[in-house]
Amino acid sequence: MKTVNVEVWSDFVCPWCWIAKKRFDKAVASLAGQVQVVVTNRAYRLGRGVLPMDYKSILHQKLGGAAAADQMMAAVSANGLAEGLVYNFDTMRFGDTTQAHALIKHINEPLIAERLMERLYKAATTDGLDIFDRDVLISLANEVGVTDTSFDLECVLIFAKIRRDETEANRVANGVPLFLFNGSVYVSGAREVGVFERAILDAARQAPEEMTGAGEGESCGIDGCSR
Repeated sequence: MKTVNVEVWSDFVCPWCWIAKKRFDKAVASLAGQVQVVVTNRAYRLGRGVLPMDYKSILHQKLGGAAAADQMMAAVSANGLAEGLVYNFDTMRFGDTTQAHALIKHINEPLIAERLMERLYKAATTDGLDIFDRDVLISLANEVGVTDTSFDLECVLIFAKIRRDETEANRVANGVPLFLFNGSVYVSGAREVGVFERAILDAARQAPEEMTGAGEGESCGIDGCSR
């Protein structure tokens, strides 16, 4: 069985990233038995240096007003619902997710790290929990089975890894979600399941190309999100 290594850049305050993750997971499951997929999660901060703030407010700023923000929130909510995800924009917040990414990087067990990523998405998007608070992060880590809570979320080495992740992402494309398959095939945005399936298969054949589909995938960059 061929192996495909996939690097995934995302942020917990990126509304399209959770949707993309669900679609990618479906693609991986559909190809089980044909291709072994090994995922490495990379950090990307859309709100570097931004203090936590109301999500609707940041959308109004980034998109130029309430009408555009409402259009984007409606698109995200509809796509999320199709994947079984609930987006509560009234309680969602935007800001610097350095500590959340640092927490993930402190966990050496891939399965637990994966569970924690899923919990962080749900906490920030559906549950209205404050993922910018250290105590909340530790509580969420405990929920998914992390027993050692003595890690330093201000570790300089961890911050350096996060910055390195972002630099590598920007060499490939601008914004997240971003998926790089075997270092040669990349998918940018919340594409459909079939696009991820083709990317995995093409990567297994070592096809060095960007996947294209019907329109651009929805993604988020430093200046805002597409809709």
